[in-house]
Amino acid sequence: MKVQIITDSSADLPSNFIERYNIQVVPLAIQFGSDTYLDQVEISNHLFYQKLHENDQLPKTSRPSPLAFKEAFLKGVEKGPVLCITLSSGLSGTYESALLAKKMLNQEIEVIDSLNASIGTGLQVIKACQMAEEGLTLKEIRQEIISYRNNMKTYFTLDTLENIIKGGRLSSWEGAIGQVLNIKPVLYNQADGTIGTLEKVRGRKKSLRRLLELVEATGKDFSECTIGITHARAQEEVSELVEELNNNLRPKEIIVSELGPVIGTHTGFGTILLAL
Repeated sequence: MKVQIITDSSADLPSNFIERYNIQVVPLAIQFGSDTYLDQVEISNHLFYQKLHENDQLPKTSRPSPLAFKEAFLKGVEKGPVLCITLSSGLSGTYESALLAKKMLNQEIEVIDSLNASIGTGLQVIKACQMAEEGLTLKEIRQEIISYRNNMKTYFTLDTLENIIKGGRLSSWEGAIGQVLNIKPVLYNQADGTIGTLEKVRGRKKSLRRLLELVEATGKDFSECTIGITHARAQEEVSELVEELNNNLRPKEIIVSELGPVIGTHTGFGTILLAL
């Protein structure tokens, strides 16, 4: 029986991949004031960014319950062994919820901590689906995904400091100085699945150029490499990045998606993330 792939809504998978591989997506929750929405079930990216623009306070995000994962796992095991890939444990308790759900069931289920976020998790999910289509076993897919995960590089830049100030990750004083100096942080995914600051660049164009330089500096064989890009309402700039990547590095494939509510809450409008 074919391995069934499950993930959570933070993976920011394009809908065509979800449909093509019949991926089960367990939603996180987004709370604006007293109103709570299940990500991609009760709130779309469009509505989320509309509300984010209209509200002075940041929404809150919360992980799926173990019971939500249990329900997804029970559906999955009807068709085959289950592999679940979640948002980084360094950013959320989602992985813990999935592990608790696994312990509730005596079934062939594996849970992988992506140690990544957004399309960084999404690329792992897509690769797992491709291997499942090829008929690899649960054990084989798990081993390959862990190896792939451990060799991934993820870089992103913010266009605004507003959300990390509101979220308490940056003081209002530091944020004010950063905004005056037009500082655009370049961040990266650390080995433990947390986020680190790589550089602080002055100006948007320089920060986007730096992303391209970092991708090239990985030294990967781009003819065999898939690059994932996700963004928060920055389609025009992403189109330019895609053109440059295709012209200069010629990757095997570039997958573009929109940054959803889970990560978009903390990073804000204009965020662009590249994973490979």
